[in-house]
Amino acid sequence: MNADSATDRRKRTRRTAAVIGSALLVAVLAAGGAVAVYQHSASAQLAETRSACAQASETLRVARNRYDTLHDRDAAEAVKITGKQVEDGDTVTVLAAAYKETVPDLAACNVDGVDRLREATARIDKDAAWYDTHTADLSKAVDAVNRSHDAKTLKDAKDALSKQLTAAQEKYKATDGKVKDDKTRKDLKTMIDKGAKTKDGKDAETMNEQAKQLKNLMGKVDASMKAKTDADKKAAEEKARKETEAAVAQAQANAQTQQQYVAPQQSYAPTYTAPQQTYTAPATPQYTAPQQSAPQTTTPSKPNTGSGGSGGMIFNHSGAGQGGCGPDFCGGTYDGFNHNGF
Repeated sequence: MNADSATDRRKRTRRTAAVIGSALLVAVLAAGGAVAVYQHSASAQLAETRSACAQASETLRVARNRYDTLHDRDAAEAVKITGKQVEDGDTVTVLAAAYKETVPDLAACNVDGVDRLREATARIDKDAAWYDTHTADLSKAVDAVNRSHDAKTLKDAKDALSKQLTAAQEKYKATDGKVKDDKTRKDLKTMIDKGAKTKDGKDAETMNEQAKQLKNLMGKVDASMKAKTDADKKAAEEKARKETEAAVAQAQANAQTQQQYVAPQQSYAPTYTAPQQTYTAPATPQYTAPQQSAPQTTTPSKPNTGSGGSGGMIFNHSGAGQGGCGPDFCGGTYDGFNHNGF
């Protein structure tokens, strides 16, 4: 082998080695670049995934706060309303169920790796959707209960006001001239007129307030009527007392006057009228003079026949005789007999 051939062969070997080295260098450089590119791409993807999870978490936070506010405030008040306080009791049942819903467990982005971050983001998105849905359902249930409660409240207020208006109108008519202070009736009439206008509206609060005022004013009218009744009774009792006192005083005065007066003595002779009788005088009796002891015999005088006022007997209607005049005696009224014993 000559020297030129050996030299050429070495040159070719060096060129080949240079080419291979360059190729190897290029390959090494390419591999390093690929790794760098991959590492850069993975880092960017991780950052992007983490950012998406953070955004999902913020959305969940807003949705949860909105739900919690509704749940802890308006819904908490509405759920206190009972079935008796609403027109539709089903609204209370629906609200109670929505209010008791169990909230999902918390999910967070505090995990490593793109895949785990993506899983966390998916859970967070699902939880946010739950809160959005249940916020809408709970809000609808709360509104339904409140509307039903307002309707029942308005109806009850109208009924209460109407009842008080009817009673107040009857009270106003029945107490005319029967109260001590008529201002109480005028105030009642004013409130009756106001209530009649309010009754057709939708202001339940005003209706309830006016119903209370009507009841209060009717109480004042009753009190005024009782005051008049008591005053009239007292006046009647006072009048009766004075009349009684006057009667007692008059009776005492009369008694005192009678004690000071002495009636004059009077002589009283009863007048007696004898019953009329028909009396027939008996025949003139035959009289025989008694035998007398005398020294001489005396011839009796001839008896008088009663005429001319002689000594015969004249009987009056009482049976007593009026004596006539005889030879020895004249006159005198005797019990049916003359002086000679007749």
